Amino acid sequence: MRVLTALALAAALAAPAAARAQQPASPQPGTRVWDRVVATVGDTSLLYSDLLVEAEAMQAQGQAVPTQPAARDSFFRAILQRRVDDLLLLEAARRDRAITVDPTDIVTAVENQINRVQQSFGTQAAMEAELAKSGRTLDQYRQELTRTYTDQTRVQRYRQQRFGQMAPPAVSEEEIRAFFEREKGGLGQRPATLSFQQAIVKPVPSDSADARARRKAEEILAELRRGGDFEALARRNSADPSAQQGGMLGWFRQGQMVREFEQMAYALLPGQISPVVKTEYGYHIIKLEKVRGPERQARHILIRPEITDADVAAARARADSFAAAVRGGASLTELAARTSTAPEQRNLKDVLPDRLPAEYTQALATPAVGEVVGPFQINDPTGPAFVVAKITDRRAGGEYQLSDVHDYIRDRLQEEKLLARVLAELRQVTAVSVSL
Repeated sequence: MRVLTALALAAALAAPAAARAQQPASPQPGTRVWDRVVATVGDTSLLYSDLLVEAEAMQAQGQAVPTQPAARDSFFRAILQRRVDDLLLLEAARRDRAITVDPTDIVTAVENQINRVQQSFGTQAAMEAELAKSGRTLDQYRQELTRTYTDQTRVQRYRQQRFGQMAPPAVSEEEIRAFFEREKGGLGQRPATLSFQQAIVKPVPSDSADARARRKAEEILAELRRGGDFEALARRNSADPSAQQGGMLGWFRQGQMVREFEQMAYALLPGQISPVVKTEYGYHIIKLEKVRGPERQARHILIRPEITDADVAAARARADSFAAAVRGGASLTELAARTSTAPEQRNLKDVLPDRLPAEYTQALATPAVGEVVGPFQINDPTGPAFVVAKITDRRAGGEYQLSDVHDYIRDRLQEEKLLARVLAELRQVTAVSVSL
């Protein structure tokens, strides 16, 4: 486990933030002043120690800090320029009353960051011990993160607002090529990628099996309404892996659950139990435990209809017919729309092969572009399923070419030009003094 120095802890483990407003401390009689103000932006002061903190955080993340005096001075002036730009944007964002921040979003971001930091140290006690070396408590660290994330959010929304009001600047092909030539050494190697279309065919339970599952779910719901213990009933009846934790799903946000489940979970109040909800996984009973800003914490009981061997065989036969149709010229994406294949899963582009499930990696390793693959069996969360795939592109790894990053560079240069315009305007209306 890597242990960061106390000085770098907040800057290295928290996301880099716009500088916070602070007033230079008054020196105590008889003490020597080591710190000093190196810039003021409006009413905000930036201290030399702020630059040292950022430099040490950069060093902790692997970036070399120059030791030669001239190079070191240039290095710190570059940090100072970035921090002054950050302060210009932050001052403007604070003045703009149209820029608002939802405190619940900030609370969620802060707690997620603290959880990540704690995991990096192993235990909360180890994290608090490292904080204590710099004279801070966990509550103080939480307050620092709250200010940091609030400032970041304000600046981000201010930039989005200002950029949206401005015409996109022109970026020439010469500028794009020059940027690529200047930066390509740091791009590393482009990984091998694979693009393919797919249809996932899942077994469909019989009407009688579906009816039995619904009846069982309704019976469990009736028992809950008579005062039954949700956790105990989940452990005894749920077909979901969360059954061992009494149905606990933990915290989730919108977009992480299937639509029907999510709509019900967000309609409940803490402590409420839902009616029976049907999704592609089966029948759910949901109990909302807690609300934390945009997140929900819930338990559920899942009753799955029985899938028989005959149901699996019927799914395989349907997948076979899909494969034959596609080999005969039919559109795989149109056939996928007749299944429960999610729209975003029907046409996958530039996928990293080693990130695919093992069944995909094995089946898609060698087929050529244009070849139809399958059906091959996968283990879907709902049970066995069959995939028909068509390879649409295959690219070997190697050095990045301009075509690989052309659009990214164009967007990056446009954003840099927009930002330069905004900063130039802000310097006309904000007092800036630099002394480094």
